[in-house]
Amino acid sequence: MANKNRKLVLWLLAFVVFISVVTTVAVVMLLDTKPVVLNTEAQALHIRISPSMTEAPGNEGLLVDPADLPPLTTELTAALRSAGDDESVAELLIEIDGIGVGWGQAEEIRTAIAAFSESGKPCTAWAESYDIRAYFIASACEKIAMAPEGLPLVNGMNITQSYYAGTFELLDVQANFEHVGDFKSAVEPYERAEPSEAAQLATNSLLDSLYGMVTLAIAEGRGQTIEQVHALIDNPPITGIDALSRGLIDERIYRPELLRRYDDDAGRMKGSAYIADTRGGWSVGPSIAVVHADGPIVSGRGGPDMFGDNMIGSRGLNKILGNLKDDDNIAAVVLRVNSPGGSGMASDDIWNEVVALKAEKPVVVSMGDYAASGGYYISMPADKIVALPTTITGSIGVFGGKMNLSGLLQKGGMSHFEFSRGARSDLLSTVENFDPQDRALFRHFLESFYETFLNKAGEGRDMSRDEVHAVAQGRVWTGKQAHAHGLVDQIGGLHDAIQAAAELADIDDYQIERLPKRKGFMDQLLEEMTNADSVQITIAGLPSPAQENLQALFLLNEVLQDGGVAAILPGSMDFH
Repeated sequence: MANKNRKLVLWLLAFVVFISVVTTVAVVMLLDTKPVVLNTEAQALHIRISPSMTEAPGNEGLLVDPADLPPLTTELTAALRSAGDDESVAELLIEIDGIGVGWGQAEEIRTAIAAFSESGKPCTAWAESYDIRAYFIASACEKIAMAPEGLPLVNGMNITQSYYAGTFELLDVQANFEHVGDFKSAVEPYERAEPSEAAQLATNSLLDSLYGMVTLAIAEGRGQTIEQVHALIDNPPITGIDALSRGLIDERIYRPELLRRYDDDAGRMKGSAYIADTRGGWSVGPSIAVVHADGPIVSGRGGPDMFGDNMIGSRGLNKILGNLKDDDNIAAVVLRVNSPGGSGMASDDIWNEVVALKAEKPVVVSMGDYAASGGYYISMPADKIVALPTTITGSIGVFGGKMNLSGLLQKGGMSHFEFSRGARSDLLSTVENFDPQDRALFRHFLESFYETFLNKAGEGRDMSRDEVHAVAQGRVWTGKQAHAHGLVDQIGGLHDAIQAAAELADIDDYQIERLPKRKGFMDQLLEEMTNADSVQITIAGLPSPAQENLQALFLLNEVLQDGGVAAILPGSMDFH
C-alpha cells in the first residue's frame, strides 16, 4: 500500500510540474506572437510519409496533444482527396521518409494520390532512397525525384518465414497441434522445417497476385510496359545516376534545394497542419462511426501487447460496438479491420456483437492490410465488405493444440508429478503429449469450430456451406482474388466503405466519428496508474526478424491460452 501511495504522489507531482511548464511556454508563445499574414495564393501541399504513421489510434506520446498527433494513414488519404478540389492547393509534394504500413494501406495512399492527380494538379514524390513499396506509392505522381546518392533498391518482393521444428528439437519441446483445412499452414512453422506443398502453392499464388498488381500499377503510373518494369526490377539500377538514365526516377536533387524551389515560388503549406484542419468540422446531423479494429484478436480489454503493438480485445471492441448500437446519432458504422486474426473464441464473441449491431443500423467492413482468419470472421456478418486489391484476407480455417515442455523443464533441472481425476483431465497439460484419444477429441473440437466458421460465413455471404468450403480450408487470398471468389463485395478503400455506409443509411450529409478516440496525457496517465498488469518489453540489440519471431511465439501462447483454437495467419505475411 505504501508503494502505491508513493507512486500516486510521484505521479501527481509530475503532473503539477508538467502543467507549470506548459503554462509558462504558452505565455511566452503568446507574448512572442507576430501578426498573421494570410497568403491567398495557392501553394504546394507538402506531405511527409514516415514509418511511424499508423493505421489506427493507439497509445500516443504522453506529452502530445491529440490534435497535434501524427496523422493516421486513413486521415492522410482523406486529406489528399480533399486537396484535389481545394483551390488553395496548387500542387502536391510527397516526401517519403519510409513506409511502416502494409500493402493494403500503401495501395490506399497511392489511390488517394492518384485521385489528387486526376484534378490536373502537379504531383512530385521525393525520397532519399526507394524500396518497392515506397516506389509503388511514388509512381502515382507524375514526377519521381531522389537524393543524388540515394539507394533506388526497387528489386522485387520477398517473404521469409521461420520454422521452429529444429529449434524445438534442440530444446526438447514437442509440438502437439491439429489443423482443419488443407491450406491452414499457420501450424506448420511449429511442426515442420519447411513449408508443405499446399503452403507453397498458396503462398506463391498470393505472391503472384500481389506482384502482378504492384508492377502493373507502376507500369501505368510511369507510362511503361509491364516488360520494362520487370526488366528494371530483375536488373535494378543501384545508383542514382543509373536510376535516372534508365528512367526509374526523373530527377536527382537534394532535399533543401527541392524545398527552396517551392518556397521561392508560391510557398508551401505543411501537410500536418492541413490534415489537422480536415480532422474535425462544424457539420451537424447524423454521424458515420469508423471503428478501427487493429491488431491480433484476443479476449479481454485489448490494447498494447508486451511489445507495444496493439491487440484487439473482444471485450474492449464489443463495448464500443454496443455503445454505437444504442447511439441514435450514429446512422451507420464502418468497421475498419486490419487484423491477421487470433483467438477463435474472441473472434466469435465479436462476430456476435457485429450481428447485434447490424440488426439496428447498417454495418460496412473496410479491410486494410489484413483481414484474415479471425479478421475475416469478425467481418463476414457485415451488410457489405469492401477490400483493397492488395488486402490479405480469407484464411478460413483453424488450428490449435499445445506444447509439451517436459523435456525443456528437465533440462533446467525441474521435475513434475501430476494428480488427476477424470480420464481426460490432462488434455491440455503442457507436460504430456496427446494420446490418440486426446488427439481425436481435440480434433473433433476444431472440426466443429471450422463447421461453425463455414456456416456463419455462408450466412453472411449468401453462399452454401460447400461453396465457402471450396474457397476456405485456410487458403489465403488477396482482396482481388477474394472478390472473384465472392468473399468480399467491392474493391475499394475506407473512402468507398464510408460512401457505401451512407448509401445504406440513406443519408447525404454526415460527419465522421473515429473510434477509439486518440488518447491524450490524462487518459494515458490514468490508464497507466490503473492497469498494473500492463508491461512492455524492449530487447536492445535484438535483430528485427528475431524480435518478430519472438513476438509470434508470445502471440501463439496468448491465443492458445484462450480456449485452444486459433484462427490466425501463418507467421508473418509481410511481403518486403
